[in-house]
Amino acid sequence: MKALVTHPGLQHSHQMAQALYEHDMLKQYWSGVPVRAPGEAPPWWLPAGYHAKVREVAIPRALRRHPVFFPGVLKLGLNRYVGRSGSAYAHRIFHLFDQWVAARVEAVRPDIVVAYENSALRTFQAARRIGARCVLEAPAVHHRAAEAMMPVEDRTYLAQINAQKDAEIALADIIITCSEFAARTYIDAGVPPAKLKPILLGATLPDDVRRHRLAGGPRFVFAGAVRVGKGIDLLLDAFARLRERMPEAELVLAGALVEPELGGRIAAMPGVLQLGALPQPALFQVFADADCFVLPSRFDSFGMVVAEALATGTPVLLSDRVGAKEIIDEFPQAGWVVPLCADALYQRMLALATDRAQLERARAPARVAGQKYTWARYRLSAAETVAALC
Repeated sequence: MKALVTHPGLQHSHQMAQALYEHDMLKQYWSGVPVRAPGEAPPWWLPAGYHAKVREVAIPRALRRHPVFFPGVLKLGLNRYVGRSGSAYAHRIFHLFDQWVAARVEAVRPDIVVAYENSALRTFQAARRIGARCVLEAPAVHHRAAEAMMPVEDRTYLAQINAQKDAEIALADIIITCSEFAARTYIDAGVPPAKLKPILLGATLPDDVRRHRLAGGPRFVFAGAVRVGKGIDLLLDAFARLRERMPEAELVLAGALVEPELGGRIAAMPGVLQLGALPQPALFQVFADADCFVLPSRFDSFGMVVAEALATGTPVLLSDRVGAKEIIDEFPQAGWVVPLCADALYQRMLALATDRAQLERARAPARVAGQKYTWARYRLSAAETVAALC
């Protein structure tokens, strides 16, 4: 049995494809964002500044396709000229990718198709026509839960997008979520529990990452898109209060500024350093040199950066709406989970900053947790899940 894995961007699709390749189950892997094998040159069309960000896989070039059109058009941001929001525009690009894949499914004739939420409907319809099984990778919580936890401001295409997601769910033989937390949102929306398979994501620590910073004030680090959905406003509120009590405290933000209106506030805050988006090796080093990683998301089906921070031995502070809290449920000495509010976040940050021995004690359990939740573990579970359809 051979599978086709498709994604209009990347997310963790390369890990799924790698999992199937390692078990001789991969027919083709198609992603908009390119990956490369060790020693393989980056695509000729990719700007030099992006070369360090290209992920490596062991999948031979002959089994991969990376159509530049989709990420290229997405990057152009043509929504500015057609009166659509960035979100609505991105969804349209995902749907075009879905159509592109669907037109080629019959020629490839996979036994199984693995496609990702909001870019799988036509692909699954084509797969059904040739008798292939359908695996839906759902990186987010169910759309009803997402709307309840953080209402969407741009509703232009929301009904159409959600209808497509519902149709994908109906066509899928199994749905892989990133956590039990995310799976529960699907069950609450009426999806049969037997369809759901939660697999927590992981991280692989580069060999050359070591903790270098051994002195200075307490340093908290956030990584991810700098936007309200990730709770960045709550973190800034909490950190501003912490700085009043402890002027030596530091907050490092590693991630793209998605909502420019936050930029002025961040720039004016003492003790806050905004690094922007970083290549993964550099991001691991930022984690290693932090005292605590913070992710106060309004909702996050997993939060891959949590596993990455733990892999470096850095403890984590999470909101109770982050799926990776399940790692802390299993390893309670590796971090802390607080309710989603600025005051709870501040109180915990203050307690940790004033008693840094807590942070030091948490480093060893954090490293143990990181050693369990690796990409190798994810790939084994993913391959077993897909193989069960055979």
